[in-house]
Amino acid sequence: MSQDDILLPQLDSDLLRSFLAVAKAGSVSGGAARLLRTQSAVSLQVQKLEEIVAQQLFDRHGRGVSLTARGEQLLPIARQVVEVLDQAVIAMRTPDTKAEIRLGIPEEYSDTLLPAILADFSQEQPGARILLRCAPSVEFPAALAADELDIALHAPENVTADDVVVHREAAIWAGSAFHELEHRRPLPVALFDRTCWWRERCIDLLQKAELDYEIVCTSESVAGIRAAISAGFAVGVLPQCAITDRVRQLPDATLPRLGDTALVLTCSPAAPLRLADSLTAIVTKKLRALKPLAYP
Repeated sequence: MSQDDILLPQLDSDLLRSFLAVAKAGSVSGGAARLLRTQSAVSLQVQKLEEIVAQQLFDRHGRGVSLTARGEQLLPIARQVVEVLDQAVIAMRTPDTKAEIRLGIPEEYSDTLLPAILADFSQEQPGARILLRCAPSVEFPAALAADELDIALHAPENVTADDVVVHREAAIWAGSAFHELEHRRPLPVALFDRTCWWRERCIDLLQKAELDYEIVCTSESVAGIRAAISAGFAVGVLPQCAITDRVRQLPDATLPRLGDTALVLTCSPAAPLRLADSLTAIVTKKLRALKPLAYP
């Protein structure tokens, strides 16, 4: 029978730490003081270690102990094992300066939610890099599938059972704080100029309400839509978080109710686990701390 076929007993690193402490102190009581444990607990650990290796490791004399020849043989091995284990813990707890994660977040949250997310992430993962994509969230599912993002916060038209909904927010009709366009006909409307389910929903609701409207401005960004609204050029649809002091929420009695938007947080299976766990927890916490959706 080869040595590989022999089932050896498992050696707990705590036993080695007790052995090293007693050897250094020259007594069980001194070793216990170093480990902040009771003398009886350390004595039992030394006895257990001697049983596992089937050797007497210490000679007991008076109030002290000294290493036997076998104890001297074990001493450098025990030091090496404990040192390697400590190095493993240090390596795992030391921030990886090369680690990075890619986050997609809707542009409407870049001024409000994103700074708080980045502040917390930098504290939890110092040295880690975050690659941001602030864009219309309709782009994010494809980016996740193409391995261009690790985590994405997005608003799907239809939420599935697999989606993790972290927040719901009211989608609202918005107008300038200094102009009243909601009663004008045709109603001047600003909409996104890209494929977006919110664009289609707005048009569908206006048509069903038989409102006379005209699309007078299109933009690929929330910033462009908000600029047209705040200038009094058009009314448009914004998430409630995008309201500023230059933009007001129009009452539902004026225009058809839009409903709410479900924000879904999706994490790629290939995302770096430690950073992904940290970032998803932070994003979820920040979103759930927001005010719940509200309608006028």
